[in-house]
Amino acid sequence: MEDSRVEAIRVLAEPILAEAAMELVELSCRSQGRQHDVRLLVDRVGGVTIQQCAQVNSRLSGALENSQVIEGSFTVEVSSPGLDRPLVQARDFQRALGEEVQVECRCGADGRLETLRGQLLAVQQEAIVVKTPSGNLTVPLSQIRKAQKYIRW
Repeated sequence: MEDSRVEAIRVLAEPILAEAAMELVELSCRSQGRQHDVRLLVDRVGGVTIQQCAQVNSRLSGALENSQVIEGSFTVEVSSPGLDRPLVQARDFQRALGEEVQVECRCGADGRLETLRGQLLAVQQEAIVVKTPSGNLTVPLSQIRKAQKYIRW
């Protein structure tokens, strides 16, 4: 049920985001009883302002109320992913080409979770290539659990 709700919210959100020249980075909907929390991470070339997030929030809230996709009360939170933006889709990895990334994946033959850090060298149709101290590794996108640019503080 959650997946179909998230997909219905995505269908409502995408035209609103397209009109604002924004892209959806991540969408979640969490339920606690009849209360639902809808969270969107959005981005655009040049970044996103607080006012732009507020406008998308208002429009999406209205669309959700009119559609009745969500039964009960809900809150909508729209924000920018910031510096630690997750890399989820191939286009996210494309933007990070040449940069240092951190990738959690099930990479080994035994399927255990590993964390890789290195320079993102290539994005292929079904995989990425990361230059690590132990050599170049090809990681299938299907095995990636979490990825983001690596930020040194």
